[in-house]
Amino acid sequence: MKKLLLFALFVLSTACNFNSNNKTDFSNKKENSEIKKENPQLNSDIFLTDTLAINKQYYIQKSRNKSFYCLTSINGDTIIKPADYYFDVEYLDINEDGYDDIRIYFVSNIPNQCDNYLYNKELQKFILIEDCELDIRKIKGVPFYYSYNKAGCSDLNWESHLSKIENFKLINYGYILGHGCDFEVEKNPQSISVYKIISPKAMKLIQKLPYLKNIPKNEDKWSFIERYWQKNYRTFEK
Repeated sequence: MKKLLLFALFVLSTACNFNSNNKTDFSNKKENSEIKKENPQLNSDIFLTDTLAINKQYYIQKSRNKSFYCLTSINGDTIIKPADYYFDVEYLDINEDGYDDIRIYFVSNIPNQCDNYLYNKELQKFILIEDCELDIRKIKGVPFYYSYNKAGCSDLNWESHLSKIENFKLINYGYILGHGCDFEVEKNPQSISVYKIISPKAMKLIQKLPYLKNIPKNEDKWSFIERYWQKNYRTFEK
């Protein structure tokens, strides 16, 4: 184990460094240590490194100023390239296949905006899900997922998609637009509109529900979204 950790730290000296003109000095590095860049303009940046075991394989995670920065294999292969807009990372089983996947959150005005990577057990690698920038949730026992996204009026308006992951791409099947804004309800009545997606450019309204009857309090929208998709996902199968 000691040899493995020493090797991991050797790999770290080149890991996640894609700019040859701005190299980091790792001469005094140690695992789980804080590292400062020599560049005077960047000497406020603090890097933290960790060796992780994911799906029985070892990886090196690098954080910058307490935010996720990049991920490499123990051999130095790039898994997640470094980016300044990353904020946090989760290792969780997104598709419930028994293997951990990766979810990386962005610095954004959308708090649940993220990239999602599924673990491919045959290739033993993580693959980015295309067109998937929200923290999707799987409907238990079926190949459908649903999402949530705020849509204005202090989060009283919102939207949710019903989707499948097909060839590592998110395909939308259904859409809910929740209009819970209580401003000028005479002109803009509160409502829940449910659509079936016919094509990438077309969808059909299939149901309109009274808002307050289904969501009497703003916090009730989470359970409504989950229940609705669980109960009605078959309606949206193509």
